[in-house]
Amino acid sequence: MRAMVLEQFGAPLKLKDVPVPKIGPSEALVRVRVCGAGLTVVIMVATPGRIKSYPRIPGHEVAGEVVEAGSEVRTVKVGQRVTNHYYLTCGNCRYCRSGRETLCENFRGNVGQGCDGGYAEYVALPERNLVPIPDGVTDLEASVAADAIATPYHACHAEAQVSPGDNVLIIGAGGGVGIHMVQMARLCGGRVLAAEIGEEKLELAREMGADEVIDTRRGDLVKQVKALTGGRGVDAAIDVVGNSRTLQASLESLAPAGRMVIIGSKPASVYGEDPTFKVNPGEFMRQAQEIHGSRYVNNAEIARTLELVKHKRIRAVVNRTFPLEEAEQVHELLRKNAVAGRAALIVS
Repeated sequence: MRAMVLEQFGAPLKLKDVPVPKIGPSEALVRVRVCGAGLTVVIMVATPGRIKSYPRIPGHEVAGEVVEAGSEVRTVKVGQRVTNHYYLTCGNCRYCRSGRETLCENFRGNVGQGCDGGYAEYVALPERNLVPIPDGVTDLEASVAADAIATPYHACHAEAQVSPGDNVLIIGAGGGVGIHMVQMARLCGGRVLAAEIGEEKLELAREMGADEVIDTRRGDLVKQVKALTGGRGVDAAIDVVGNSRTLQASLESLAPAGRMVIIGSKPASVYGEDPTFKVNPGEFMRQAQEIHGSRYVNNAEIARTLELVKHKRIRAVVNRTFPLEEAEQVHELLRKNAVAGRAALIVS
């Protein structure tokens, strides 16, 4: 099969012909039709130590159909279209059993990192990672929904707890996750303040329902937020960028009892700068504010997200698609912050 292979750390992805993977009794072989591409995979392949074994096939936003199922597989069948959960978990520890799979005590890594991923014509995945795609949802939509839309679902619903009438700041609102965060916060009833850099991304945020757009190049972000909220600040600040400047601005933009949600991560080993920010504990306590780390989703949240897409409550925003062999070019565009909305690889 054709696959984009990372042969060693720091190397470019190469198109190679490799064997179709063999499946175990609790796994299924999926024919990949589409694989989403976002900053998560770009950061993963560039972070020292994240990938323990090479060669490795990255890519975790898979949509395709089951072509073979192991002897113990019961919940999916051959011919069924599926997408996937990104984390390789045990399903049995206290966190998995309570719906907090992303905190699994026996975590084995991620699809595309702990095992080969979806930048290939076929991928072998554990049964527990597979989520059926409902009729009415395309493969392209499903590949985006499993991460770039499901992550906003969890962030807005479980972490930011957005309610009708809340002012919600989204930093990085025009990217692959941020543009769906805009839609999700609106769906929850929030008044969305979308912060971005660049006219294309700002216009896309407007198109997707942002009530206000903030060009962060045109003055202090916190001052702009306060001006748009009558000096009060926002009830929720969701940071999809995750550098020290945006995180500090998120915190300082909060109203009393406001909730800050961290989605993005800019590790120093990749971006060359310290992402930490300062919290004044006395002021933080006086204002009764909260900081939430939002770490992906559970399987049930992916299924709910797919239903939102099916019923047209959320639009999957994929503005650019590429053939499999152009994966490295896609990564370079993502490194340059040059993609508005989501990008995806059309595999077959």
